[in-house]
Amino acid sequence: MKGMTNNQIIMNEAAKLDPATLHAIATAHHTPEQIAAMAANAVTTDENGDEQPATIADVEIILAAAELHTFDYWKKEGKSVKKGETHLIECYLWKYTTRPSKAQREAAEAEGKEAAPAPHFYPTKSHLFSCLQVHDAKQAPAGRFGSVAAIMEYNKKLAAERKAAKAAAEQTASTPAPIITEEHHELPELVHVDPLPTKKAAKKASKPAAPKSAKKPAAQPSAPQKAAQPAPDALHKAERKACAAFLAVPETDRKGQAAALDTWRKTRKAVEDAKQATAAVAVPDEAPVKQLDFESIAAGLLA
Repeated sequence: MKGMTNNQIIMNEAAKLDPATLHAIATAHHTPEQIAAMAANAVTTDENGDEQPATIADVEIILAAAELHTFDYWKKEGKSVKKGETHLIECYLWKYTTRPSKAQREAAEAEGKEAAPAPHFYPTKSHLFSCLQVHDAKQAPAGRFGSVAAIMEYNKKLAAERKAAKAAAEQTASTPAPIITEEHHELPELVHVDPLPTKKAAKKASKPAAPKSAKKPAAQPSAPQKAAQPAPDALHKAERKACAAFLAVPETDRKGQAAALDTWRKTRKAVEDAKQATAAVAVPDEAPVKQLDFESIAAGLLA
């Protein structure tokens, strides 16, 4: 290890892996054709310093060593070790630090001084994982579309929706806006009408006095006289009730206003009809007074 760099240490350790593992790691990012081309143009140096043509196995060791790193290294690259994976290589690698060693700190403390920084490398036990044993720490979201055909179909759908929206907007613009009219109903003016005066009965004609001896004929019953009556109170109450019902309907309820107004008009007409019927009732004439035949009475007395 002394005098060797970390890359050389990792390559020596990678050469100890089985060929199948080396091949799987090397072909993770390189094709067999690329590896063969590298082997054709590469050379290796043996222990005696002599150059030898490189083989495919030599190239796979080099490529696999470049894909072996510590846990901290993969973490800095945004990767994390897969659950259940164990390290492929355990070895000592050089680590850089500026912290003084324990002996330097104790010597400075004995002199009552603070130990100065001491940049140096020190060996530390490391565990190496290959690129096949890690994945992205934050998994990329699954693609929305699985194929180019799905993307084209989605674009057609969007185009159809835009076309339909444009046609609807044009139709709305060409259609004239509806004219809204507001109806206002004015309440009819209420006029107080005094009840019609009743017609007085005509005076009865005076009858001539009959002789004492003559029997007084039985009085003829007079025809019943119908007195003129004003409109019944029930109609007036119904009219007032219909008026109140009409006023209680809100202005927004046009249908309710029309129905209430029609009811009010009918009750007012009933009151007017009742008043006219009362005025049209004629007072029957008096029964004719029967004239006494004085000559017949006198003739009866003389006989």
